[in-house]
Amino acid sequence: MNMPHQTLVERLAGIQKALLGLYESGSGMSAASRGREREVFIDQFLKRVMPPGYRFGTGDAIDTFGHQSGQLDLVVEFTFVPSLPVPAGEPRLYLAEGIAAVIEVKSNIAKQWEEVAATSAALRKLRRVFEAPGFTPHGPPAPQIPLFAVGYAGWKELDTVKEKANEGVVDAILVIENALFSTSKTYPNGLWSEGPLSLWALISCVHHATTAIVASSFSPLHYAADFGG
Repeated sequence: MNMPHQTLVERLAGIQKALLGLYESGSGMSAASRGREREVFIDQFLKRVMPPGYRFGTGDAIDTFGHQSGQLDLVVEFTFVPSLPVPAGEPRLYLAEGIAAVIEVKSNIAKQWEEVAATSAALRKLRRVFEAPGFTPHGPPAPQIPLFAVGYAGWKELDTVKEKANEGVVDAILVIENALFSTSKTYPNGLWSEGPLSLWALISCVHHATTAIVASSFSPLHYAADFGG
């Protein structure tokens, strides 16, 4: 196996320090003010790393079976399914088939694990129904929406992160402060990392989720069967 390129590692280490600096600069603020940590993670990391064309937001998700998720921290959208904003822009109402992945972003993932578990319990009920064979060689994506959890702070040992990732609550965990990452054993094929490359491991999982479909004939009409015609 090739060794990781040192320039990549150094760039990721710089991004890690920047994210932690922004987190720590707001650590003495109220809980409402600390809510911008999600926006920091999007604006300073995801939007700058992921290719153009993907939209990131927050809101509720529904599926064609009548399920609803409740508030989701960070939704990574596919590009071929519409979503509905409120007049001010956020939060949005998402169709399950339009969601590539959901990311829960927490100040301290260890202390807020029950919040992540609650989100997971609601999200796991939703099912995506894809119709067309517009899938990659990896095969069609799972009906279940991938859920990743990110904490600025949290567990300090990789073995603990691996253990939590395999509980089935989420598909992957990243702790930025301690640079620890692990997927569950089944997503996508079991992956873990320690050090700056842990951020790249999360990006790799997001990339895997967003490229699971290259095209789809899914129709939003499935959510409004009362139309005539």
